[in-house]
Amino acid sequence: MNTPCTPSRRQALQRTALALCSASSAASSAASSAASSTAQASVAFPAYRAEQALAGLYAHHLPALAQDFVRQALALAGAATELAPRPHQGAAHAPAALQQAWQRARLAWLALSTPALGPLLVRRSQRQIDFWPPRSALLQRALQQPPQSLAELAGVGAPAKGFAAMDALLHSPEQRPHASAELPYFALLAQAVAEEAHSLQDGLQALAQRDWAQDSSAAASAFAQWVNQWLGGLEALRWAQMEQPLLRARSSGRAPAWARLRWADNCADWRVQWQALLSQARLNPAHPDQPPQAGAALIPLAALLLGRGAIGVQQRWQHLLAQADAHMAALSPTQAPSAQQLLALCGALKAVSAFYQSEVAQALDVPLGFSSADGD
Repeated sequence: MNTPCTPSRRQALQRTALALCSASSAASSAASSAASSTAQASVAFPAYRAEQALAGLYAHHLPALAQDFVRQALALAGAATELAPRPHQGAAHAPAALQQAWQRARLAWLALSTPALGPLLVRRSQRQIDFWPPRSALLQRALQQPPQSLAELAGVGAPAKGFAAMDALLHSPEQRPHASAELPYFALLAQAVAEEAHSLQDGLQALAQRDWAQDSSAAASAFAQWVNQWLGGLEALRWAQMEQPLLRARSSGRAPAWARLRWADNCADWRVQWQALLSQARLNPAHPDQPPQAGAALIPLAALLLGRGAIGVQQRWQHLLAQADAHMAALSPTQAPSAQQLLALCGALKAVSAFYQSEVAQALDVPLGFSSADGD
């Protein structure tokens, strides 16, 4: 059996996780204040076209997120590769720097992939690098006969790869019969994440350079994908990551099986995903007096609603977003929420989802192929 993590190292890792979650909490609170100041537009918004919305999304919003994911993924791969040849007792005893690199890369991934669009869907990236929950038996099998290259890693099942598998290697309290193989395997997993990050950046770059006005049918399809996937990203957060694990835990009498093993990591994950959705949904503080300029910036969904004259719909939706944001900001990174608190948050998110399905998508003239009922 491996010796336990030293108290000083454990405290350092806890401080890192709490700092990341606290930073996202501050961002959420600031965004909440912005929501209250952007309830009404003081100038008329232009009627944006689908191709203008897509240019804002793919040329002015997603490239920076893709670049940050590449940067953080490369840093994670570099940190893991440097540690791999050294004598060690397993990933759970790796220096805090590896833990921190994993956290930063994971959050950069979630900021880019919420909602999943374009190449993230085509490449099924979530399954490739963030499949959860991991399967302990499959992970131990991979460690027993570890792959030696990315080509060999491709033959390993998704439940033994990606960020969730790295989480298990870093934090699982289970017995570690193949501890000596953990860091080399972790390094290979990190290299695969970095490769995927580069592939996604290339795919998004192609969409950033596309002239959507040249193909109205493709633009309409891509715009509908964005509207649908925003809802899909919200429901994946609300149902799959929050409400479903809680309800299963209440029926089984066990602790909730969140996506990450430590509460602070789940807290940070949820807030990053929520902020990613908000950034595409609502106006920023400057927009009421200066609407986003087509071809120069992201045009959030709220601006599209105003451009279509759906002022009442936009105001009601922004109010619901602000209510959900307040619930999200109330989460504590140091203590998991009570069932009552979490259900209140899920209820606020579900109100956003229901209004989006009944009013927002209709105002945007986009049929939905996703329904929150699919998860419930």
